[in-house]
Amino acid sequence: MPITDHAALDRLCDRCGIVLEYHDIRGQRHEPGVDVKRSLLAALQLPIDDDDDIHRGLGELESRSWRRAVAAAVVQRQGELPIRVTLNLDASQIDGPISWQLHEESGRQHRGQWEIDARDAIGAAEVDGASMLRFEVTLPDLADPGYHHLVLVTADGGEAHSTVIVAPQTCYQPPELVQGGKAWGVSLQLFSLRSRRNWGIGDFTDLHAVVEILAPLGIDVLGLNPLHALYPHLPENASPYSPSSRDFVNPVYLDIEAIDEFGHNREAQRRVNDSAFQSTLGALRELELIDYRRVWALKLELLKMLYRGFRQDADAARIEAFDRFRQDGGDALFKFSLFEALQAFFYRQDPAIDGWHKWPETYQDPDSAAVVAWAERHRDEIEFHQYLQWNAELQLSAVQQSCKSHGMFIGIYRDLAVGVEKSSAQCWAEQSDYAQNIGTGAPPDDFNLKGQNWELPPPQPAALADRAYRSFILTLRANMRHAGALRIDHIMGLMRLYWVPPGCQADAGTYVSYPFMDLLGILALESQRNSCLVIGEDLGTVPNDVRHALYVNRILSFRILYFEKDWQRGTMKPPMDYPRYALCTSGSHDLPTLHGYWQGSDLDLRERLDLYPSDDFEDLQRQTRARDRYEILEALARENLIAADEVNEHNAENGLSEAVARAIQRYLARSEAMLMMVQLEDLLAQTRQVNVPGTVDEYPNWRGRLTLNLEDWGNRVDLAGFALAINTERNA
Repeated sequence: MPITDHAALDRLCDRCGIVLEYHDIRGQRHEPGVDVKRSLLAALQLPIDDDDDIHRGLGELESRSWRRAVAAAVVQRQGELPIRVTLNLDASQIDGPISWQLHEESGRQHRGQWEIDARDAIGAAEVDGASMLRFEVTLPDLADPGYHHLVLVTADGGEAHSTVIVAPQTCYQPPELVQGGKAWGVSLQLFSLRSRRNWGIGDFTDLHAVVEILAPLGIDVLGLNPLHALYPHLPENASPYSPSSRDFVNPVYLDIEAIDEFGHNREAQRRVNDSAFQSTLGALRELELIDYRRVWALKLELLKMLYRGFRQDADAARIEAFDRFRQDGGDALFKFSLFEALQAFFYRQDPAIDGWHKWPETYQDPDSAAVVAWAERHRDEIEFHQYLQWNAELQLSAVQQSCKSHGMFIGIYRDLAVGVEKSSAQCWAEQSDYAQNIGTGAPPDDFNLKGQNWELPPPQPAALADRAYRSFILTLRANMRHAGALRIDHIMGLMRLYWVPPGCQADAGTYVSYPFMDLLGILALESQRNSCLVIGEDLGTVPNDVRHALYVNRILSFRILYFEKDWQRGTMKPPMDYPRYALCTSGSHDLPTLHGYWQGSDLDLRERLDLYPSDDFEDLQRQTRARDRYEILEALARENLIAADEVNEHNAENGLSEAVARAIQRYLARSEAMLMMVQLEDLLAQTRQVNVPGTVDEYPNWRGRLTLNLEDWGNRVDLAGFALAINTERNA
């Protein structure tokens, strides 16, 4: 039967958080069609075929809201008292007092009873044949932020549990910034680093060298691309924003020769010193693009040697440290490593089995008897992947320690991708936590006219809350470890994500809402606990409520030069108009480098890749670019960073002079923004764009290498002069 009760359908969508209308970046209003609504409801475990299904769905949602005696988690901000808890009880549970115990993280305990009177109910319902009443009660004031455990015992002897999360008012900010200081740093793509010693891809030892070079220049931050675990069996799947797990590190960044076992493993040393092996390394170092397949094959071969040596010869202290790492990693580390071992096992048998959806059905459930039995038989293979994660943590931690020892008060700035890919370890291990057949993306905007579908399954909003936000907490902790700052890609996703139904174009989706205030509270708590500054990438179609929440929570906004305009006047914002709680920069991984932007090489690339919808649109883009260059130059002249009579001279596609490039960075450095980041590609005058959104195989995204070995930076670039200019502006 066709759907006719559209009002009820909209009520059901609204109850599920499906946004019934939104406005795009141009202010145009969009509404999802009936088919889109049905697809999203099905992904939310409410399949709808007719009006009866809609009404059943509404009834089921209402019943769900009553079935838990208390919510799995209650999130409250510190100082916003009292702590209120909602109880759902039937008549038999209120014949006597409700006993409660509140166990604080500190070990303190509180006990008490609530005398419940049916006349105090704030709601009533019939659920599964039982008469239910809803009450609101209060808990004692808790001074300390943290995760506290609430236990309820009802009059009939039933028990219920909840996590009471008391969050600080704001995210962490370093004292140097709180006291009015301003910092700057350099952002880089770790994989792109070129050196005379690495194995054809940047690694953690290269990062040590970068710290040695840049820290004396006065930087306090070293920004990195997401370091998330990818796919060893499919090394060409190189996007750090489509990971297998956001909670673990990509072992391809390991420096093999810096692992403890290498120093006394004769087999590994002979292999690396072999002339043919060295010849291969030399060839990989010379490549313009990273050969991920060969790089990973070489590293994997040596890592297996080192692991065997570790099991045979490691001393007691190192074995104890490894065992402690495994224990601390718990079930999450075990399941990730189990996934890695299983995927490698099936891929060796048949390369067509390249994702867990293609595994034998009995292995697709991580808790199945077949998986448990396999894990018992293949302990060493699982432990091997735990060994890789252990060494990655050790090497990454050492880089952060190096930053601190060189006086950088922030150090590493990590990047958290918006989600994981559908064939990922996390989607296998936590299947009910994700809407598996839906893609996450973004509606059309000026840079992506057809919208975007990143094909990342979005988290189920209800599952997040029902599991007391455990997965979100673990992900924050994993990425704040060994970091002084964390950039959250697409931070609007904490409020709402753009869901794209299967088989639909990206512009056909709509937004689904998330428990924004709860997630912000947890973010503030983990930020303070880890002494980690938070940056929210808030580009594109972002509601004002999100940017206001960033300000209130002391999360830095992400401001890119090209987009910081006074749109009414058609001029660039002056530095003094940049907000204090912001990170400012000249670009990002999804945009052209500063030199590429000036030359219009990104526009030429889009023409070659046939990414323009029409010739007229291409002409408009080129005209807009010429105007934007002119506006930037005029802004520099207004700040006396270039002479006024130089504006027309520099507004051409024939290249960006060093003087203007430095003036642009001085312009940003002069801003009020707490943090300024210089893209390494801009510092080294590179033109290759890291990633071209909207392309997959058409362009070598995430593969480009810098043209200079890091050992040559000081000889080829005036780093000292550049740093002096930036430091002068920042300190002024």
